[in-house]
Amino acid sequence: MTGSIIIISFFVLMFVGIPVAVSLCLAALFYMTVFVDIPPIIIAQQMLAGIDKFTLMAVPFFVVAGSLMEFGGISKRIVNFAKALVGSLPGGMAIVTVISSMIFAAMTGAGAATTAAVGGTMIPAMTDENYDEDFACALQAAAGIFGPLIPPSILMVLYAVTAGLSVGDMLLSGLVPGLLMGLLMIIVAVWICVKRGYKGSGKFHLPTVVKTFLDAFWALLTPLIILGGIYSGKFTPTESAAVACFYSLIIGVFVYKELKISDICPVLYKSFKGAAGIMMIVGATQAFGWVLTREGIPQAVANGFKSMISNPILFMFAVCAMLLVAGCFIDAVPALMIFAPILCPAASSYGIDLMQFGAVMVVTLCIGLVTPPVGINLFVASSVGNRPVHKIIPQLPAFLIAMFAGMAFVVLVPGLSTYLPNL
Repeated sequence: MTGSIIIISFFVLMFVGIPVAVSLCLAALFYMTVFVDIPPIIIAQQMLAGIDKFTLMAVPFFVVAGSLMEFGGISKRIVNFAKALVGSLPGGMAIVTVISSMIFAAMTGAGAATTAAVGGTMIPAMTDENYDEDFACALQAAAGIFGPLIPPSILMVLYAVTAGLSVGDMLLSGLVPGLLMGLLMIIVAVWICVKRGYKGSGKFHLPTVVKTFLDAFWALLTPLIILGGIYSGKFTPTESAAVACFYSLIIGVFVYKELKISDICPVLYKSFKGAAGIMMIVGATQAFGWVLTREGIPQAVANGFKSMISNPILFMFAVCAMLLVAGCFIDAVPALMIFAPILCPAASSYGIDLMQFGAVMVVTLCIGLVTPPVGINLFVASSVGNRPVHKIIPQLPAFLIAMFAGMAFVVLVPGLSTYLPNL
């Protein structure tokens, strides 16, 4: 009963407009002052314990690296290369949007950054090629889900720390699901484009492909440095994130020369604000999770699922349904940090590989990035494309179906998320 009151108090606080991190702390404080005689300073101690982990330093580094790439001309060169490569195909600009987003995602680990950086170039480009503006915004919002899915992924780092798994293995578990989601999205986008008569842009010209590849070479080298450093054993994930920051700064300032020295402080300030928000949520969920654990909520949830559902696959689909609903109202980071400590013990009780379970959670929460009313990618695409959100939403169903299909594959085929890490 006490646990239910704590959880209900958190949701009440959140839905009246109090920030998620503050709502978590207030719910924990309410428990400590009303139900037990525990000094409130425990909240601060638990918050500090939650963020005092070397691995979590990767999160602010990846946020900073993503901002430096966004403003350093890297996304524009990736788009130009993808356009030269596949832009001439039917629905070519839609394919370019998805491929560019996947490449940029392999550098940043964040959905909003991917949507903003690629959308700033691709939404106007698609509009110039007579694509419907709302379709262009919807496609870019959907393509932005690759940021938290394809490694390096901030969500995967947070889940790995929460579940006590290897960060490198967890990052790798998102690669095949991310590529699968990209393929499904390309198929759906091309089908819509052919149906609507959206043709390719120009003709395939090999010298142009080579020229744009050489221009984008230093940008395309970024994911190889990040992931190659991790999986060769040269860097830890945290060190690779720091290297990504330094590399992005050098490329933006001295190679592409689009990031001015005067721009660095504003970019870093924006990045630090975003990273601080994430770390605040991580610390708050540690305090809230301590309260739930003390009340035995994770074990109660596990026992409740076991009493109602005997099949592990049905359990995972039930979790997906719950996370899809949560994703409509809570951003992916707090949703992951709230539900992972509660659901991981239940998944373990079913004998589910926690690596696969993490991939399923991240894929499902990524879908929440484009579902109203709180889908952050929708609002970023709306801002970049200068279109109202309610005009973009009707263009989303086909892309959501592709995402649901990808989610189902990840649930039904464990090897999609576990094969590469197990190598």
